Amino acid sequence: MAKNLIISGFTGYNYNQLKPYLKSIDESVGDCDKVMITGNASSETIGKLIEHGWFIEKLPDMNIPIHVARFLAIYEFLRERHQDYDWVVSTDVKDVIFQACPFEWLFDLSMETNFKLVAGSESIRYKDESWGNDNLKQAYGEYVHERFKDNIIYNVGTLGGKAEYIKDLVFQIFFNGINRPIPIVDQAVYNVLLQTQPYKGVTFFANQLHGWACQAGTTVDPSKIEGFRPNLTEAEPVWKDGKVYTADGNLFSIVHQYDRVPEWKKYYMEKFEQEDESQYFVYKV
Repeated sequence: MAKNLIISGFTGYNYNQLKPYLKSIDESVGDCDKVMITGNASSETIGKLIEHGWFIEKLPDMNIPIHVARFLAIYEFLRERHQDYDWVVSTDVKDVIFQACPFEWLFDLSMETNFKLVAGSESIRYKDESWGNDNLKQAYGEYVHERFKDNIIYNVGTLGGKAEYIKDLVFQIFFNGINRPIPIVDQAVYNVLLQTQPYKGVTFFANQLHGWACQAGTTVDPSKIEGFRPNLTEAEPVWKDGKVYTADGNLFSIVHQYDRVPEWKKYYMEKFEQEDESQYFVYKV
């Protein structure tokens, strides 16, 4: 029987910075293989990953930002091993925690649909989110921007789907993401791919209400929510007793960008015994 897989990547983080991610997976996710793509990481950090049950793969040595380079490493792993896995989940690392097993969510939905990939909505359209809108325009130019600006944004930091489909999706993200005018283009490339065939026809476009992944950067961040709220396409997530729920009371499997919300960040730091190193944090993934 095929196994399930979590595969993610980072560079430049220490074990303390990874604690919420690693410990939440230990707490909430059942039996699965876990593979971490590592760039710059100390021997201590590698040792702790191994203690948490992770297999280690090295990031390719190339002059490309981790945001894009990770997808080549994920592709290379799955190219050889995709037949060993059923479902694959790949997320950002620094700002993600798991509240429930994402494979149960994927399995339950597969009983009702024939999707191969799931995309998590940011609940806002490109034209109404200044960073994403500018990123799309800079990555692709005016022509593509004009045709995609009215689309809802889906976050590349919370991927899920069948192993063979994730394999080919990350291949496309990488090779469509290099040699563009700006270095950080993974989100824009992902969204253009999703809204064109064949990906559009095999993707379940999960709203926040479906409970796949909370994208707190657009739906909760207190520094931005007043500006975003009039343009949100659905109801906002709810925080209750240390958990994040959909507006209709379902528990999110994944919480992304929790560190944009001070109350949530403080809670998770305490829960997962993370020391305060905020003065040292540098955004990667």
